[in-house]
Amino acid sequence: MQKNIKDLKTEGEIEDFMTEPTPGLIELSKKLKGSVIALGATGKMGMEMTEMLLRADTAAGVKRRLGVASGFSNPENEKKLNSLGVETFKGDLSNEEFVASLPEAENVFFMAGFKFGSSGDYTKAYQMNIIMPYICGTKYRNSRIMVFSSGNFYPHTLVGLEGPAEDSKVDPQGIYGWTLLGREQAFKIIAQKHGTKSCYYRLAYAQHFKYGVVVDICKAVMASDEFKITFPCVNLISQRDANDAALKCLSLCENPPRPINVSGPAVPVKEIVERVAKVMNKKIKITDSAEKSALLLSDNFAEKAFGPYRDGTNDIVDAIAAYISKGGKDWNKPTGFTSVNHKY
Repeated sequence: MQKNIKDLKTEGEIEDFMTEPTPGLIELSKKLKGSVIALGATGKMGMEMTEMLLRADTAAGVKRRLGVASGFSNPENEKKLNSLGVETFKGDLSNEEFVASLPEAENVFFMAGFKFGSSGDYTKAYQMNIIMPYICGTKYRNSRIMVFSSGNFYPHTLVGLEGPAEDSKVDPQGIYGWTLLGREQAFKIIAQKHGTKSCYYRLAYAQHFKYGVVVDICKAVMASDEFKITFPCVNLISQRDANDAALKCLSLCENPPRPINVSGPAVPVKEIVERVAKVMNKKIKITDSAEKSALLLSDNFAEKAFGPYRDGTNDIVDAIAAYISKGGKDWNKPTGFTSVNHKY
């Protein structure tokens, strides 16, 4: 019987839960031909996404070459991947010689990029978010490429209305938003030149026990008797559902590239704070936001294409609040979601 996210007690149960493949992903594994390489897959999502694909392959009885290329700033990530039977390639993905040395693969996940600090380092932002994608995309021009992107460059939406869909106009704010749009354009140029099939995975606010908007809110509620809301509403999706959708996006690569929003439902921040406080049995004074709009996404297409998400928003909030309140360790990586202008 499938566990509910609220039933998890140990670190091992959390890891197993977060990497559990859906039946739909297992079926996709059976149909997916060829090897897979994930570029930059050692961040907040990449490690678990890789393990989820490995588990789907195992359940499907499929043996394929699976590799991860990264700088591996944390050597433990490389050791863990190797222990799972994943090949690793250590190097700088902005270095053309290193990228040229990587093995060919029929299927590619591009996950590398630069967010926090991008507004203070334009050169690095352009190098990591535009030039590096072009180098990697050119290398794998004959492959199917799933490109990690973001909903960051969509315009804000009045709370209560449906957020932008994939064909909505964009309105980047700050260097991060502009260079993310540049990343997509780099792969679009490659598609135009070489006929490459790809898609853009535009994600908003994936939630993990150790990272995410809900973790930030939980820590703030624990630290103070007051909570000032600066951003009125957010999309919430569990990281395992976000990774499941990311892997399934590989089946929707097209030319020209197809954008795909993945976000989960929009939830008022005030409701999240109140729910967290209830789980923690704490009284808290909440000051409402003066903002009437928020960066929200509509992911109707993804839900129809991939099926309903497994984890409900209330269960996500309850589970993470219980974990943090009991001293659960997080990754200490604030999301910065309260930055209304999104200039990271």
